[in-house]
Amino acid sequence: MCGLIGGYRAALDQQAALAAIAHRGPDGSGWQVIGATTLGHTRLAIQDPRDVAAQPFPSGAVTLTYNGEAYNAPALREKLESEGVGGWRTTGDTELVAALLDRHGHAGLDRIEGMFAAAWHDTRTGTWLARDRHGKMPLYAVRAGQRWLWASELKALPVGVPAVAVAPGTAVHVDTGKVHRWARTRPPLPPEPQALRRALRDGVAARLLSDRPVCFLLSGGLDSTFVLALAREIHPNPVAYTAVYDPGSADLAAARRVAAHLDVPLVEIPVPHPTTAAITAAVRTIEIPMKAQVEITLANLPLARAIACDGFRVVLSGEAADELFGGYGNLIRAAHGADDATWRSLRHAQVDKMGRGNFMRVNKVFMAAGVEARLPFMHREVVDLALAAGLRDCPPGKGLLKRAAAGLVPDWVIKRPKDTFQGGTRIADAAARVVSNPVRFYNAEARRLFGYLPKG
Repeated sequence: MCGLIGGYRAALDQQAALAAIAHRGPDGSGWQVIGATTLGHTRLAIQDPRDVAAQPFPSGAVTLTYNGEAYNAPALREKLESEGVGGWRTTGDTELVAALLDRHGHAGLDRIEGMFAAAWHDTRTGTWLARDRHGKMPLYAVRAGQRWLWASELKALPVGVPAVAVAPGTAVHVDTGKVHRWARTRPPLPPEPQALRRALRDGVAARLLSDRPVCFLLSGGLDSTFVLALAREIHPNPVAYTAVYDPGSADLAAARRVAAHLDVPLVEIPVPHPTTAAITAAVRTIEIPMKAQVEITLANLPLARAIACDGFRVVLSGEAADELFGGYGNLIRAAHGADDATWRSLRHAQVDKMGRGNFMRVNKVFMAAGVEARLPFMHREVVDLALAAGLRDCPPGKGLLKRAAAGLVPDWVIKRPKDTFQGGTRIADAAARVVSNPVRFYNAEARRLFGYLPKG
């Protein structure tokens, strides 16, 4: 995980822009000017931490800055070698992505199983920006005629100048402004519980790929418990973390019980009482004023800092299961009277919304502490299976997920009433006691910090 800054035919203070997102790359930074294009990068070294893998990274006609992880790096390497590409200098995925772009252009991005944002210059075709198929990585751009600036976070862009997020699953040709959709669909797995469990296990296993220590989040709910239970079968010594605001909360009791059942150490991180300064810091961190996202951030920022202080640089989360499998009350209510097409459309919309909300919050909160958050439920096969399933196979209330978890996750966890993270931790109630109108306050702080109201 890293941070990107850059510009095309535009004046750019590289040092100031990189300093604004230095938290995203505590392991180094650098930039390169190629004609009218500037590419800058801050590095959090997860795969191949050696200097030889630093960015901007050259491969043939391509010079790449890349933020993310290709979880199928071994398969990508094998495929590229079968096409005659070799002579590798590193063991990381950056070199593979650069070689992929050099050989196949933006169309090659569809081969990547993972999360990423990228900016690169190709001496044959020009300068490009791209974002993964569901927008798990942030990338914003400001355009004025033929002049462009871009960055992983709004902090590195001019205050008061609205930036637009690069659309998920697309590549933008900066020279012309043309947007190319590279993400293609493929047939999903059958919507069967065992197929889902296998796909999620693959997603967990792939996200354990790292040259740095990995840990896990545990809330005591179905989603994080399922991820941890699968990891317990693969990872030799998993460690779980949970945020504690209310020591008497049902979520904390459940997390302790799950950890004991799985024989996994649980590190409990105390969350201080919210203040207006803490709320402002949360808005500044995630750069979106959405109520739920700000309140979740209040609990997750101290969690991220503690994880980093303990030496972990990667954390796995159960994020996205509710959107994929219809766990939230609004989705459950909307499913009544719906047909299969409507049910699929509702969940597709929820996943699209995550690219403007949840994913941005997850990424920026943990990257504020130099920690990479990974989401096994966003494994491509899991997403495709879930979103293709109709009401019978994937009933509201995460019916398909519960069947897949049966026998691995304790029954009492599967049957636990659903609550939001901010509700279960009681942090939302605490924030409401600090500011009388949270939504108005969050919006006002966002406008004050960024000069306009960011949309994620």
